[in-house]
Amino acid sequence: MEGESRGRAGDAIGDVSRRVHWLSLYTTVPMGQQTYEASIQEAIAALAEPRWDFRVSSVGSGHSAATFRVPQRILNHRRGARVVGALTGLRFDLVHRFDLRVPRPPGPHVLTLHDLPPMRFPDEGRLPAWCSDPIPDVQVICPSEFAAAEATDLLGAQHVTVIPYGVRPSFQQPQPLDTAALGALGVTRPFFVHAAGVTRRKNLEGLADAWGRVAPELPDHELVLLGPPSDRREELFGHLPRVVLPGKVDLDVVGRVMAAAEAVVVPSIYEGFGLPSLEGMAVGTPVIAVDRGALPEVCEGSALMTQPDGASIAEAIRAVGREEIDREDLVRRGLDRATTFSWEKAAHAHLDVYRKVLG
Repeated sequence: MEGESRGRAGDAIGDVSRRVHWLSLYTTVPMGQQTYEASIQEAIAALAEPRWDFRVSSVGSGHSAATFRVPQRILNHRRGARVVGALTGLRFDLVHRFDLRVPRPPGPHVLTLHDLPPMRFPDEGRLPAWCSDPIPDVQVICPSEFAAAEATDLLGAQHVTVIPYGVRPSFQQPQPLDTAALGALGVTRPFFVHAAGVTRRKNLEGLADAWGRVAPELPDHELVLLGPPSDRREELFGHLPRVVLPGKVDLDVVGRVMAAAEAVVVPSIYEGFGLPSLEGMAVGTPVIAVDRGALPEVCEGSALMTQPDGASIAEAIRAVGREEIDREDLVRRGLDRATTFSWEKAAHAHLDVYRKVLG
């Protein structure tokens, strides 16, 4: 939800309403973070709880389409960010910052931290210096215990509530994409699918190494990499056989692609949650995931876990491709695990945090 909009829940009226400002960092790049923001806002509004009044806004550079357009040099400057935080917090009882880079207000607020890759990896962008300030007094929401540990270790957070993501309706056992629709994407064989970004923590090197090892042994299979055109994907996979790069695919179609796959491969070495692993389980497809970050926590024995090196990932892909696993059991466990995640449950937990901060 970009730009400014308003939404009322239940019979929120006049002075009895608790006014909450949902404040995001403006971006045009679709990510799991944007899925979270849209999904949790919709879920909270759907609860129709009385006496809550929500406003949705975004903060971005002066050249963006954000609600609050501010020169980047101001947002990067400690004093400038303080002024922006004070302005965006005016007339609200509570501000929910959906990104660490959104300036903090002087009054009551909540911060969602999914993870902190810029503090761990050099290719994940740079944070303004003030983002490294300790936040022991801030009420933080994290999607996993792993992310909560990162918030504590790197930012000194002392008030952290873990609230896992939910599953979007389009990923709840959707109809698999048919042969014709897959063909339109360039997919012509049974396939394994990867649906994530291209930064170092996504471990595309490990996946490329794995596919180079296993592709000759699975000549009837393809590897499908979903996502916008990327030089990095081309560099790592362009020379490998039977790799399909459909480009950017609509989010609601991604679930149907996953549902048609042999397995969803999540090779990441650092994830605060790892939404594709949950989505793969929810669509009813086996998940191959690396035993790092929050992935073991999310999958919890319901995925084929592996080490991040190419040989280990290849072994897992080979086991699925050669039907050396009990596929039905893995799918059943994945579906059962996915049912424990709910945006409605997350919405109730978010409101509990709001109430706690507001006293």
